[in-house]
Amino acid sequence: MRRTTVLRGDAEDPAVANGVVTHHPDHDRVRLSGMTWPEGTPAEQARHLLAYVETLLEREVGGEMADVTYLRFFLREGHADEATREAIEAVEREFFEAPALPGTTMVGVADLLVEGPAFELEVEAMVPTRDREVETRRLSPGPDGTDRGR
Repeated sequence: MRRTTVLRGDAEDPAVANGVVTHHPDHDRVRLSGMTWPEGTPAEQARHLLAYVETLLEREVGGEMADVTYLRFFLREGHADEATREAIEAVEREFFEAPALPGTTMVGVADLLVEGPAFELEVEAMVPTRDREVETRRLSPGPDGTDRGR
């Protein structure tokens, strides 16, 4: 397996990567971490970061937003609420279309290590090196008869 380490352009002596791409015979697995934007509302921050992810995928690995399989948001205290979730989900709709919707988790945290942003974002994507196929499956109801999985 071949691996590509992704570093910020201004990183002089990094201790960790901002992302990793592992290259497999039929796909490239992309994992980006520690993504923040310090300005604007949570919706504006999400829009800026998802546009950046889109650019990175297209320019660096020949991917697209339909290749994103998972988003993980770490919401700073004061932003871990229904209004922020709804705002971020509205922005996600600008970037993703069914059936190629990513799984998404939003976790409330006490604080972030950087000042300003409402959240930190992790992204996972699988960029096919062959033909892309996407299907939709509905989850079975849970033990209580509902499909509430949030």
